[in-house]
Amino acid sequence: MRAKTTPQKAKRRISNASPMPAYAASIVSVAKQNLINMIAVTAVSGAVLLALLAARHF
Repeated sequence: MRAKTTPQKAKRRISNASPMPAYAASIVSVAKQNLINMIAVTAVSGAVLLALLAARHF
């Protein structure tokens, strides 16, 4: 008769990849979004100032 054995669980492998690339990608993504926001704010404020200057001229 065969003895009952429980199936062995697969061992978890530790990833060799460092979490730094994901962290760096996150920083780049946030920096890009901040740059886009700064450009948008500058464009809108410039447009408002030009509109006020034009309104004052006429």
